[in-house]
Amino acid sequence: MENIIVSIIDQYASPSTLIDANGVQSGLAHARLGQAPDTTADLVADLQASSLTLIEQAVDGLLLLRANTGAAALSAALQSRCGLARSERLKSTEHARYCVRWMSPDCWLLSCPLEEAFEIETALRDAVNEPIAIVNVSGGYSVLHLCGADAQHVLMKSTGYDTHPEHFVEGKVVNTTFAKAQVTLRAISVDEDNARYEIVVRRSFADYMLTWLQRAGQEYGLKCLATGV
Repeated sequence: MENIIVSIIDQYASPSTLIDANGVQSGLAHARLGQAPDTTADLVADLQASSLTLIEQAVDGLLLLRANTGAAALSAALQSRCGLARSERLKSTEHARYCVRWMSPDCWLLSCPLEEAFEIETALRDAVNEPIAIVNVSGGYSVLHLCGADAQHVLMKSTGYDTHPEHFVEGKVVNTTFAKAQVTLRAISVDEDNARYEIVVRRSFADYMLTWLQRAGQEYGLKCLATGV
């Protein structure tokens, strides 16, 4: 087998640029959504006070992983570096600040702290001696969380996919349409009072998603927050 040379670009020459809050802006930074509380306890209290809350997450590292024959080796490398293996069909796995989402039979989406993305990409490439593809798509997507007792109602009017909790169980991941956007939808919690769903959408559709959700959630008193800039 011929040796294949792959060039890797270090997107962030200095990790200190990531610490600067002005260095990386989220897709909806310009919308000036309300700032989410800094502490988990305060955020939980905020969520419990509203039946529907939209939270734009801070920009995380996102790595698109592809592997066929090298899937087992990639899974082992993920377990070693991030403490979790690749997820099975239509499922996600989480550990600490890492999450792997099943995207297709040979593709997974890994989220991680932004400052670790390049190091993780390099570590996985070094650990797997089989054909794989890793693409850093951190700047290309926005991650939104739809929370609250009425989140399910908004999902039902936004997508044709069956999101009933008996079918769309905790940890399940699907690629589907949401209004007129293509999204990756994940059920984080399906508890009736503390429901939480993740929407990963291309950054260019972030404004469209915000506008859609504001209108779809208006009857439920949608509250919009942001954990990023």
